[in-house]
Formats: sequence, C-alpha cells, structure tokens
Amino acid sequence: MLNVQKRQHKIDVKESPAIDGNESTINSTDAIDMVDHGSELTINLTTPVGIKYMGKTKFVGTHSDNFILMEIPSISEEDQDYFFQEGFWMNIRAISQKGEGALIYFRTQIMHILKEPIPIILVSIPGMMKINQLRKEPRYDVALRAHAEVGQTKIECEVRDLSKGGCRFITSPIGKKYDVGEEVMINISTPPNSKVKLLPLYGTICNLQSSMHYAKYGLKFNETGTTHVKSLLGLLKFDGVKLTLKL
Repeated sequence: MLNVQKRQHKIDVKESPAIDGNESTINSTDAIDMVDHGSELTINLTTPVGIKYMGKTKFVGTHSDNFILMEIPSISEEDQDYFFQEGFWMNIRAISQKGEGALIYFRTQIMHILKEPIPIILVSIPGMMKINQLRKEPRYDVALRAHAEVGQTKIECEVRDLSKGGCRFITSPIGKKYDVGEEVMINISTPPNSKVKLLPLYGTICNLQSSMHYAKYGLKFNETGTTHVKSLLGLLKFDGVKLTLKL
C-alpha cells in the first residue's frame, strides 16, 4: 500500500503564463477537431486527498463520441497507480496550431486505464470545451530555413508559419531545448549571392510541443521583432504551394 503521508505534489511542468486572448465556449466535437493527433496535453490533477500532479502527455485520439484517448505520462509505475485512478477528475489543456491558433481546456474524468498492450488512459468527453484564441492576426504557411540563437548557442531550425505578431519554428528533437518564457532570436537564412539582408526576429517562447521527428515552438515577437518581421513579410510570394522568400 502506498504511504500517503510521504506523498508530495509532483509538478513536472512549469505553470503556464497568463493567456492574452478571447475566450469562448464551443462544443467538444469542434474543439477536438482542432487538436492534432500526437500533440501534447498538459494535465492538472488533484487527488481526493489534495495531492497535486501536473505534467504532459500525448493526445492519441477519440473513440467515437465516448472517450478521449491519451498516453499515460512517463512517470514511475508507483506514481501512475497513485495519481491515475478510475474516477479521478483532471483539467486538460491542449494547444491548437490550426487557423489563428487557440488554447483549448476542459475538465474530464478518468473512465478506464489500460496497461496492455500499451498504456492508455480513456477519459470522458465533456459536452462543451473552453477555447481561447491566441492570435489576433492570420498566420501564413512558410518553410524558411533559419537559425535560432540564445546567447552563444545557435541551432538550425525551420520557420513553419509566420504572422505580424509571431511565428512557429521546428528544431531537431535531440537538439537544444527551449522553455516557455525564454527569449530567442531567429535569423532567416538567405542564399550566398543574395543582396538582401534580413533583420533578426526577436521574441519569447510562448508554447512548445515535441514528437519523435522534431520539437515545435511558438514564438511571440517583442517590439523589435514585430518591426523587423514587416520587411520579411513584404518579401514573401506564393509559389503554388506556400509562401516563399522573393530574394
């Protein structure tokens, strides 16, 4: 039997910063459609005796209209058995990169826990979910080679979407990891023979997701980044698939 007296809060993620956006309530079907399979979910759970767990896991999908499926977080088996029990309630946050981007959050109850052949948690689907629109302007699909820099550390990355207020970039999953709130500078790569000098984009990491193929970061530009991105947006043209640099 687990010793409850020695059990302490288990916080595996940082507290999320305040969200600046427009909150509304939508039906769960539309909300779940906005979340990509394999994306990260943030779990906030408090046991009946008041012990808290906060951590991240992966969104697997849904079973018809009955359950949301998610992976069991990578914690010890003892912690799994203590924090994740049928009947426990938890709050979940998911970030949607679709459209203008949004934070989706809802309260749900653990209905079933499977350990074999793979560990999966099945939770209830609420009728409605809250959604907070994160962006005030549209983002444009791009694929721009770049470098992300923090201090003296520089790593290769690719900018995947871009707007006046921020961007999303990806890096190797085994490279340098950034945390929410960290300030990053993005330098867009240009051909060696290009006469155009692009100004760096400065901003703060506002969200992150990871997979076996890459790590994805949302970057909110600061005042300098917002000024510099205007010239970059003016150099983009549509190549039939997505926007590319016109240099």
